[in-house]
Amino acid sequence: METPKQQMKDSGQPVILIHGLTGNRWVLRPLARFLTQQDYQPTRWCYRSVGNSVMSHAQRLKGFLEREADSAEPLHFVTHSMGGIILRAVLSEMNWRRPGRLVMLAPPNHGSRVAALASRCLHYLCPALSDISTSPGSLVHRLPMVPSLETGVIAATQDMLVHLESTSIANQADHVLVSCGHNRILYHRGARQEVLHFLNKGRFTEGARRVAATASPQRLMV
Repeated sequence: METPKQQMKDSGQPVILIHGLTGNRWVLRPLARFLTQQDYQPTRWCYRSVGNSVMSHAQRLKGFLEREADSAEPLHFVTHSMGGIILRAVLSEMNWRRPGRLVMLAPPNHGSRVAALASRCLHYLCPALSDISTSPGSLVHRLPMVPSLETGVIAATQDMLVHLESTSIANQADHVLVSCGHNRILYHRGARQEVLHFLNKGRFTEGARRVAATASPQRLMV
């Protein structure tokens, strides 16, 4: 009898794609098309990111995932930026045991300095900015890890919104870099290949540029 990890190698497995702040279903279209061509079954979960807090988005996503939770079949996730924080917020409130893998693209796991600055003026228009701030009391610093999912992180070398050290998460299985910017990572050919490899194997490719283990998020606080 096959184990869940052996089953992950089979084709046709579902993948939920979640965009970041100011994103929409169309920014996820190229990645969804690519994964479809690789015999995965992507679903684009979308939300109106401006005007609501991370926990508001998380409650909506929780309602969606509750219908998917009662299964032994693998379910994977690929998130971009704040989408990864929303997923972490959801899974912190669920007893999630369904097997699967998670690839986080440019996630502000320890907050964003740009969000911290923007939240000072735009908090009431976009409460989520405070949630993903580098400020010590922000939501990102209160969320637990995602131990139920094998997690890989892909950071962007030219990211002006999320600092490299902020992308790491304690339970990550692998952490690599691609040469592009924060939003461009969704369309980057190399990033897509790394996403596919991690979904298939639970590791990024051998030739990928790995992030040094000494990279620390401690100096990011403002």
